[in-house]
Amino acid sequence: MNDSITIAAGLAREYEGLRLKPYICPAGYWTIGYGNRCLANGSAVTAHTPAITTVQAESLLMLTLAGLRYKLRQLVHVTLTPNKEGALLDWQFNLGTSAIAGSSLIRLLNSGQDIAAGEQLLLWDHAHKNGHLITLPGLTARRHAEWLVYTGATSGHVPASPAPTTPPSADQLNAAEMSRIKETA
Repeated sequence: MNDSITIAAGLAREYEGLRLKPYICPAGYWTIGYGNRCLANGSAVTAHTPAITTVQAESLLMLTLAGLRYKLRQLVHVTLTPNKEGALLDWQFNLGTSAIAGSSLIRLLNSGQDIAAGEQLLLWDHAHKNGHLITLPGLTARRHAEWLVYTGATSGHVPASPAPTTPPSADQLNAAEMSRIKETA
């Protein structure tokens, strides 16, 4: 099955990794499983949260993605392919709904600028550390993987690998998208 939740879950598994005991993520939040900050009952993960099983982590991931998909569909007013929705779900899972709600990506997507919207994924590879905004190589790789899924260059699993030293230019992105469109026409 190649639905958006399955696609997003594959990306989340690859880029979040699995930890069965609570841990502090790079953003400083208590997290468990595949990067979940909350448990199935809605309570926040803390240092005192009991360990979970792999089955529970999988269930929590799928439950979280289903809830996020509902929220994403409220934000997006255009039809999405499973690949596009899956890539956006992983982006939303990583950043949170409130972070993406007012984003240029969502505005561009809703205005029919599909290619420009997808290109926006590549810009979300920074984090604040010690009061400075820095590029994180792990986020660069994840955003590149999401972009590949979004454009249809791959239909799911994109292994975590070193990201390109520079992201593709807008011309390269547009050429890749145009090539894909011509192939499917």
